[in-house]
Amino acid sequence: MAVTIDAVQSGALLERTGLTAGDAFSELGDLLLDGLSSGQGAFESPSTAARSPRDQA
Repeated sequence: MAVTIDAVQSGALLERTGLTAGDAFSELGDLLLDGLSSGQGAFESPSTAARSPRDQA
């Protein structure tokens, strides 16, 4: 997130995508909210997270 915000603020992302800063931040917000609402990943407790075979050894 921080790298993307920096890229928007520096203009690097805007040059590559053709987005305005407002559009870029809007898309970033949508991406963040979609990730948070998916119910997967970091919000799973370690005891219920799927373990890889390497973790079980």
